[in-house]
Amino acid sequence: MDAMNHVNSAVYHTYLEIARHEYFDVIGLSDMRKPGVLGPGAVSQTSNYRLQVHHPAVLDVGVRCSRIGNKSFTLEYELYLEGTDTLVNDGTTAMAWIDYKTGKAIPFPDVLRKAIHELEGREV
Repeated sequence: MDAMNHVNSAVYHTYLEIARHEYFDVIGLSDMRKPGVLGPGAVSQTSNYRLQVHHPAVLDVGVRCSRIGNKSFTLEYELYLEGTDTLVNDGTTAMAWIDYKTGKAIPFPDVLRKAIHELEGREV
């Protein structure tokens, strides 16, 4: 909560990060990441504040991959008041697969591409 007695805007980015890391665990990205060598890197993030959330509140967060390119991918999020259709926030994160030593994007691994397609119910 902030001085206005609602969830602070910066906290939504934390919610998105938590959802993103859970998604990474499901597709096996967390296991493929090599700390200090290669892994995902956030390129940009958006967050659209649709409704103020006040204490006490529980949110449901959904995440999906809306785009996979050669070296990057985009995740989309929606946050709802628990058990309702009341959208309180939505956003995106553009991610790249990064060689941390060079700081440059490298080709997105096919095994992760396949895992995303399977999770999302798309044909490979």
